[in-house]
Amino acid sequence: MAMPQMVPVPPGTPAPWPPRPGGPALVWLAGLRALVAVALLAPLAAFTAGQGQLSQAAWLALLPLAPLANSALGLLLGPRLSPRGLTLQFLADALVVLAVVWSTGGLLSAYTPLMLLPVLAASVLGGRRAGMRAAGVLGTGVVVLSAVQYGWLPAPTALRDPLQVALLPPLPLAAYTLAANVGGFVATALLVGHLSESLSRTGADLARATTSLADLTTLSQRVIDSMTGGLIVTDAHGGVVLFNRTAETITGRRAEDVLGEPVDRVLPLPAGESDGGIPVRLECSFTRVDGSVIELGATVAPLLGGGGQRAGQLVTFQDLTLIKQREAERQRQERLAAVGEMAAGIAHEIRNPLASMSGSIQLLRHELTLRDDQATLLDIVMRESQRLNDIIKNFLSYAGPQRVSRSRVDVACLVTEVGALLQQQAQGPGAVTIRVDAPAPVFHDVDEAQLRQVLWNLATNGIKAMPEGGVLHLGVAAVPDAGGASLQVSVRDEGVGMAPADIERMFQPFQSGFRQGSGLGLAIVRRIVTDHGGRVSVRSTPGAGTEVTVSLPAPVARPQIVPILRSA
Repeated sequence: MAMPQMVPVPPGTPAPWPPRPGGPALVWLAGLRALVAVALLAPLAAFTAGQGQLSQAAWLALLPLAPLANSALGLLLGPRLSPRGLTLQFLADALVVLAVVWSTGGLLSAYTPLMLLPVLAASVLGGRRAGMRAAGVLGTGVVVLSAVQYGWLPAPTALRDPLQVALLPPLPLAAYTLAANVGGFVATALLVGHLSESLSRTGADLARATTSLADLTTLSQRVIDSMTGGLIVTDAHGGVVLFNRTAETITGRRAEDVLGEPVDRVLPLPAGESDGGIPVRLECSFTRVDGSVIELGATVAPLLGGGGQRAGQLVTFQDLTLIKQREAERQRQERLAAVGEMAAGIAHEIRNPLASMSGSIQLLRHELTLRDDQATLLDIVMRESQRLNDIIKNFLSYAGPQRVSRSRVDVACLVTEVGALLQQQAQGPGAVTIRVDAPAPVFHDVDEAQLRQVLWNLATNGIKAMPEGGVLHLGVAAVPDAGGASLQVSVRDEGVGMAPADIERMFQPFQSGFRQGSGLGLAIVRRIVTDHGGRVSVRSTPGAGTEVTVSLPAPVARPQIVPILRSA
């Protein structure tokens, strides 16, 4: 017997009753009506017509139209059919059945069992209330029919004619039969209606529980897939039963390819759990599917069943490659900082006696009468002393902390000034032409002195890279981005160029590509650019020249601090 479809409601909300009937329930009801109308009433109308009772046959032939119209209306409205409308349809079905029983002999009709069908249908689809209404209509109809058939109630001749009065049972038996029929209607309505309501509410509760379980399963899967670390769950035999999305990303393998495989093949670890079942932290190298090697940190813990017994393993792991690299870089920077601090102290101590030695040599050079070879030697000592002093000065500038003092600067004007100074110094054999591409003012918040040093160091390196002369291009531009307008300054030469290996170490201290260079100019450039929050990029082709681009982002606006005044 088909049941009405229930619409899921939120957990904790009682299911509404009676529910709106679904399509399958209306189809089932329409089929029952069609069966009664076609299989019972149509043959009865034909048999009555064969007995010569044409008026009664016509009446019986028209009766099936009522249940068929009811069915058509129900199917047409579908879920829009309200419980009240459904109850009215059941009452109409009850009246049709009463008409059939009345037309075929009343209490002596062979179709009296049909009176249970409307009660059953109303109780199943509409609950106890609809069933009791149908039972009330049928019970009232049976009482009226009995009263008319026994002559207690006057009725028109057209209504009395179909009723058989010759073979009526004795009055006590008729009363008992009447009470049994009415009681059967009421009992059927109460029992079937109660079972229907209970079954429907159970179905609604099951639908809510199913929906909640599906939502919980979806939420659990989302949580597992959103974990920042990989997760592998195994069964008691070590086979993989869960492999989350982060595990796929870290290992490079798909979940459908590893499910069911032993965990040792998926994620080889140097050791497993301890004997006591205590989680163990492991770190090891892992080779991904693409051949790259990464550093993994994994925790292996037991998966316990309901009785506390071991049901599998939980393996959580993370890619520690970047963390390890940053830790190594931090340690390297700390070592370099310590060495730099010590070296800066040593350089400062060397600089003072060096200044005394240089001053003394200059004094001797001017006051003593020297031969030419002696004068030449003193000039070499003075020149090398000055070069050593410049190296120490640059080293102290690189190693010492520098404060970035930003101000609004027209960088285009600054580049033009540096280009003019460079052009004055680049005269003579193998002269270099300076070309500045700064057509419009470009304002940016920078430390003017430090940016001037960056330009000077890059430009002098570019000039040194063109011993036979050439063109040095200086450019500046404002590039719009999401955070404002970033600044780009470029220096491009047409010199000897660099190999890729030289590009990687050109910004390291004391890595000079020129004979007279200290190897600190580009290191100072990178430190200044880094202090400004920018970056340096290099493009170079051996024999074709080098282009260095400095990119400085727009400064981050500082939040305004609003003072809070306290009342005295």
